[in-house]
Amino acid sequence: MLPFLPAVGAGLLALTAGLPAAPLVSMTTTGTMSTYDGKDPAAWGNHRLAAQLTFSCVALDDLDTARRHAAAGIGGITLLGSDPPADLRHRLAGVQDASQTRVLPFVASDEEGGTVQRLRESIYRLPSARTMGGWPPARVRRTAHDYAVRMRRLGVRMDLGPVADLAVPGYYLHDLGRAFSPYPGKVARRARAWRLGMRAAGVVTVVKHWPGHGRTRDSHTGPARVPPLRTLQGRDLVPFERELAAGAPVVMVGHLLSRGLTRGGVPTSLSPGALRYLRRSAGPDTVVLTDSLAMAAASSSLGISPARAAVRALRAGADWAMACDAAPLRAVAAIRGALDDGTLARERAVASARRILALKARSGLAPKSGE
Repeated sequence: MLPFLPAVGAGLLALTAGLPAAPLVSMTTTGTMSTYDGKDPAAWGNHRLAAQLTFSCVALDDLDTARRHAAAGIGGITLLGSDPPADLRHRLAGVQDASQTRVLPFVASDEEGGTVQRLRESIYRLPSARTMGGWPPARVRRTAHDYAVRMRRLGVRMDLGPVADLAVPGYYLHDLGRAFSPYPGKVARRARAWRLGMRAAGVVTVVKHWPGHGRTRDSHTGPARVPPLRTLQGRDLVPFERELAAGAPVVMVGHLLSRGLTRGGVPTSLSPGALRYLRRSAGPDTVVLTDSLAMAAASSSLGISPARAAVRALRAGADWAMACDAAPLRAVAAIRGALDDGTLARERAVASARRILALKARSGLAPKSGE
């Protein structure tokens, strides 16, 4: 995602996050609310299931909209912008209170440091990943832990980081200082330190942008091609493979083209072959989240809307579709429509929802087994 709100999409006035209201309720396939007696998503209606598989975005100065979308059952919300309100903790608690089920949305934020740090005015400024790449892993871990403690106090339970891409001079991420190092092993060690520090404070991390965004252009503005798969396997994929093997809970998929991994101009986020490859590395439990589907490489350059891209990503094998446009509920409606007509297999959607619920249960955002 881009460092600043306007670049991700001029109409980012979206959605969601939450804590429980008293009765346990669910959306039926008509979109109305009704009591339900179980937390297994196999028992949910298609509308509720579609909402849980949608991860959207909201401007920090539009948290009233976030409350409305929290009530709609969206699975997660990303905070965008860099000017949080002074009463952010109170406002996010209000968003949480708007939730109408015991399965609560994640509130997430890009907290990489440097130019990409949404909460710097609410917490403090972090050095860039490039700077932290020169630190010992122990210092990176302490920094992540200290910052995550403050994130959680605000009500932000997920960091869209660390960046596990390589810092390649002359390319987009390197020029913004968003990557730790050009060396795969060094990146992997800092990414792990960041994850472990955040985890110790109760914040979930998202390793990004698989399969490696280090050697390509900005995918917000158009198609982005990275080296062939056989090249990625020896370099760019290494930090991701190590983090996934070590238990990274969530991986973000970029919108990238790579010979041997994608074909026909379809990016990794929408490619069944690429997402099968990722699932083999990630294992059955890791949650696969797309980068913002409002980015040109995933939608407009393919001639489709972010809502249609959300359906295609879920059909391809993603668990969470990030619909960062002005009308994220269109994505929910499109996903529900695909479930209704069978173009998105319900079994696949239920499996994704179960992964998400397991992650939420570990984070205190959903009932644990037996509760």
